[in-house]
Amino acid sequence: MRTKESKRSVFLLFTALSLAGCNAIQTKQQSSSFDQQFETGQFQAAADTALSAGDITPDGESNSLLWSLQGGTALSALGQYEFSNKVFDSAESMMKAEDTENVGRKGLEIITTALVNNSLNRYSPTVYDGVMTNTYKAFNSMFLHDFQNARIEFNRAADRQRRAEEEFKDKLAEKQKELAEKEAKAKHSETSTDKSSPFDYQRSSTQSESVVYKQYPELKEWQAYPDYVNPYTDYLHGLYFMLSSQDKSDLSKARTSMRRVAGMNPNNPAVKTDLKVADKLRRGQWSKKRLNPAVWVIFENGLAPTIKETLIPIPLFLVNNKVDYAQIALPKLSHRAKAYPYLEIFDGKKSLGKTTQLADIDRVIQTEFKKEFPLKVTEAISSSLIKAYIQYKAKKEAGAVGGLLAAVYQVATTHVDTRSWSSLPKEVQLARIRKPKSNTLNINAPGFPAPLKIDLPDSRFTVIYVKATAPGSTPIYKLTSFDA
Repeated sequence: MRTKESKRSVFLLFTALSLAGCNAIQTKQQSSSFDQQFETGQFQAAADTALSAGDITPDGESNSLLWSLQGGTALSALGQYEFSNKVFDSAESMMKAEDTENVGRKGLEIITTALVNNSLNRYSPTVYDGVMTNTYKAFNSMFLHDFQNARIEFNRAADRQRRAEEEFKDKLAEKQKELAEKEAKAKHSETSTDKSSPFDYQRSSTQSESVVYKQYPELKEWQAYPDYVNPYTDYLHGLYFMLSSQDKSDLSKARTSMRRVAGMNPNNPAVKTDLKVADKLRRGQWSKKRLNPAVWVIFENGLAPTIKETLIPIPLFLVNNKVDYAQIALPKLSHRAKAYPYLEIFDGKKSLGKTTQLADIDRVIQTEFKKEFPLKVTEAISSSLIKAYIQYKAKKEAGAVGGLLAAVYQVATTHVDTRSWSSLPKEVQLARIRKPKSNTLNINAPGFPAPLKIDLPDSRFTVIYVKATAPGSTPIYKLTSFDA
């Protein structure tokens, strides 16, 4: 009986190793290709990689949330706004489905996380993933001059932000409950099935947390945005409702958003001006038809951090070298460089102004990472201790060979989920200028390959979007316009 059981255990072990290894290799190769293509401005190649990796149909449908997010961003950069929105629609549907997924599926993913790692599970969206999905859908609609759908998506983005903190707290509470139940079972198994076990689960867990936080000093330095607010989303929401306002209610929305952004960017001159304009319009003191024609330059600069794996040895309080390997894998944010320090806008040779920071997307991501990190630590330690106990039992019952196999299993499966929406910008900068009489702008920056020459449309208000992904990269731009 024991021989059959051992063979079955070995079979299950190597099945798990094969699944984890193949999945990790394929995902990393696809992600690496996409990141390299997107960073170097090869947006068509990046879109093709995402469409293929996510099996995304011409209607935008897919079962891969992350690849839908990556693909939607690449398609938007290419100017394929309708297709981009279809892909983002599918991503949003998957996010909603995850909120209502069945208990059995959640339970299976908890077991997978504990015995293998998170990379085998579906991609779990962050709060900012949801907010930015609606933000990009709204922006795409603006470029299509589909202002009705832009209005809908900006309202959805604002609603997501409003509900973000409450939903995130619920999500954390649910995961903490699941982890507590799993830990309780592990401790019960440890004490009830093996009275002689030298394995001290509680002490190992507590000491491991202390070791982990010494490896993450940056957590104390990061400054979070309040209540998961994304200034980029809030600003676009305010700008849209100011420029397309139909009544006083729209202008109240614009003022509320601009006031919140101004609180986070007290020194940004464009935000100050927009808040003043929105307030004056709302009060009826000014009229849009009498405002000076203006141009807004919105600059998506660089790329958001990627996630790297950090392996940390943990202290297991075992005797007689019963465990051969004990480490935990945790995510660490790897920040990328700005593409350019700023953009400078010219009318001929006359400088009209420079862009300044509107939103630090790195900081948006850090805010959520920092809040969720304690849970990730608990999850990683719990998984590692369960695997360590498997080592102890395997070595005790099957000798050195059993212990070695269990150690190999732990080495092969102790990895962190490094998936993230890596095509988001590092930061967003903003400039607001009067529209020049020449109806032409030149945009330059230190290190730019060549200045951008932009012919402005015959409209009172113009929004120019510029995106540059890495130092020395060729920027792209697109624009949309509003009339009073």
